[in-house]
Amino acid sequence: MMRHYFIKRFIFKERRTGHMASLLIRNGRVYDHRTNSFAVDQIFVEDGVIASIGEYPNEADEVVDAEDLFVTPGLIDMHCHVFTRAGQETRLPADRIGIGQGVTCVVDTGSAGGDSIDEFRKVVLETQTTSAFALCNIGSPGKPGLKGGHAASPGLVSIEKTVNAIERNRDYVLGVKVLASSSHSGLMGIDAVKMGRKAAELTGTPLMVHIGNAPPVIEDILALLRPGDILTHSYHGKPGGVLGYQDRIIPEFRDAVERGIVVDIAHGRASFSFRTCEKAMEQGMPVHTISSDLHRGNIDRYVVSLARTMSKFRMLGLSMEAVVRATTVTPAEAIGLDTRGFGRIEVGQPANISLLRETDEQRDVEDAEGEVRQTASWIEPVGSLIAGVYHACTEEI
Repeated sequence: MMRHYFIKRFIFKERRTGHMASLLIRNGRVYDHRTNSFAVDQIFVEDGVIASIGEYPNEADEVVDAEDLFVTPGLIDMHCHVFTRAGQETRLPADRIGIGQGVTCVVDTGSAGGDSIDEFRKVVLETQTTSAFALCNIGSPGKPGLKGGHAASPGLVSIEKTVNAIERNRDYVLGVKVLASSSHSGLMGIDAVKMGRKAAELTGTPLMVHIGNAPPVIEDILALLRPGDILTHSYHGKPGGVLGYQDRIIPEFRDAVERGIVVDIAHGRASFSFRTCEKAMEQGMPVHTISSDLHRGNIDRYVVSLARTMSKFRMLGLSMEAVVRATTVTPAEAIGLDTRGFGRIEVGQPANISLLRETDEQRDVEDAEGEVRQTASWIEPVGSLIAGVYHACTEEI
């Protein structure tokens, strides 16, 4: 059960001048993306923007005492599912896993394709407070009457529809998603990945590739990835992943990492293994971005929250600095959110900020293979600011 900590409660009010109220975050351990370190500092927010760090020019209307808290760029969940429409009731409201759990920004990765992603504006952006973006699926998820994989036949996969959908919705569609596993791409196999890559090239956006059960085999997938493309579910526990004979990293994965692909976690209900991740890290492989793959099927078990996933990586040996970077700076840079006010705490930037506490509480946690381990510490979000507006955490983590 989530603990609720008291922070001075505040509501932004309009000043007599017509400006939004100012706010001071005091005595927090503020993350600096340039040095990848924390230092006790003050952040002064005015009109939704970070006005100063350190010395602050005016008396603040509201003060948050962040002593013993980590003050980070707003957490980004780069892989989750928040686009709900008829036939897709497995998705979650963005605010349930966003501001409810201290996350400022969520990215829906492929719940909508070229035929449906226009609805994202009405279904998500106009109903939710959490900042939300999307990747466009090269297939046709949610298509009425579709029984099999949504990228399993040529009639379901369209470069043209994907490109046009991205061009129409540049304000919230940031790239292309393809699910390269037998259950999704069927006999299309590697051709679905090739079409996804072409759509990404034509729009100048990154391609995110889901890996799972073959076909296609991972070596063929990795050969198609460009620097900056994202391999998601990278450390799943299924045969045919990044581990080869005697648990050695396959050379194709090492080569792809060296040429600049982004290694994304996307925990999910069937896509993250403690053991696989440990073996990979022991052999020098990275964890670039930590994401949840949250949907209704894992909100009560396996994943539960992005914060819980972060705690798992503290247990696996990552520093707090590395975990924060993997949920803020790196995902922002990977999909262009760094140009939209996310991923850093800097003067002049929108005040998208998360407040976290780390305790020495030990918790049993589970990976997607059903293996249970005990954490040595516990990351607990307290609240978040989106464009300067504070939201207390209300959901279990």
